[in-house]
Amino acid sequence: MSREAPTLRAPGRREVLQSLAGLAAVVLLIAFGLPHLLDTSWDAIGTQLARLRAGPAVAMGVLLLAGLYCYTFVLTGSLPGLRAGRALRLNAVTATVANLVPLGAAVGVGVAWSMLRTWGFSRRAISSSFLVTGIWNLLARVALPVVGSLVLVAGPLDAPDAVVTGAWVAGAVGTGVVALTTLVLLSDRVSAVVAAGVRVVARPFSRQVRASGSTADRVVVDQRRRILETVGSRWATMTLGMAGQFVLLFGLYWVAARSVGMDLPVAALVCAYTFRQLLTVLAVTPGGLGVTEVGTAGVLVLLGGDAGAASATALLYAVYAHLLVVPFGLAALAHWWSRSGRALVGGQPGPAETVPALPGRRGTQDDSRRSRRDGPG
Repeated sequence: MSREAPTLRAPGRREVLQSLAGLAAVVLLIAFGLPHLLDTSWDAIGTQLARLRAGPAVAMGVLLLAGLYCYTFVLTGSLPGLRAGRALRLNAVTATVANLVPLGAAVGVGVAWSMLRTWGFSRRAISSSFLVTGIWNLLARVALPVVGSLVLVAGPLDAPDAVVTGAWVAGAVGTGVVALTTLVLLSDRVSAVVAAGVRVVARPFSRQVRASGSTADRVVVDQRRRILETVGSRWATMTLGMAGQFVLLFGLYWVAARSVGMDLPVAALVCAYTFRQLLTVLAVTPGGLGVTEVGTAGVLVLLGGDAGAASATALLYAVYAHLLVVPFGLAALAHWWSRSGRALVGGQPGPAETVPALPGRRGTQDDSRRSRRDGPG
């Protein structure tokens, strides 16, 4: 591990303008796009939201917290030595950044990197963790629409032909992505073929690839090895943690729908929820806000739901999934910043704190000793 302290760059004018533009897009999509595109009104949406009672409101909060806790198993599995409490704070901070900043997932990665460095983790361990969790999240969000497609095609729903066709396409693409990724991780031959394909595609755009034809091969081989080393025997725990999070958040979505009078069958809610997860990958607004609400409410209407109830369902879920975590995330970020983060702007190490040694992992104790010099906090 390097003795240099990680630095955290203050946001510039461009980032501030992007944030303001992203927030403006969210306001426009929700305030005007949602009622206009779904042919409803804010009076109708408000009437449905007024049906919410205290019991379901508390239940949704509990489901959200349980979902956040489930995701800590993904984080601790990808980064040995990370405790559940820190993983929960890290998840809250990155979710808050993603919800407040356009393309916030990338910004959240930078903040998470800085937090983990001040906690004493090596650059290689952090980058491997990010790689694994990124793949797990991507595969989950690609696999979920496959589930929704199967429910739509084989279930009891009477959907328009265009929706069914889209479900078939989404299911086929999702299955292909999951299958190819699995084969790349498990097969030397498939990973070599993919590396060759990456090299061919990247050559016209990358001077480095043109100068060295083996660059893509080395990248694919190295990433594959690091994934397998990181996951090891922890893949089952990580997968169950990811699955538990999505099951609990679907429970939140179901409670939200029933609370505002959405009476479509569970199969329709599964389709809308899984489509929403795919939109969070594709959207460029903060946390996908606005885009996901219009998209999932539209799916519910296409499946026969009332436009006002569909819009209220999307908005109520967004309040919990995006906004309720923000105070916790800001508090966790402020706590970390007051102890260690403030020093990163000036490149100075924070208060000393060590990472517990991990039995059976070579170099962990050395990393722990070096972490004192690196200024973890």
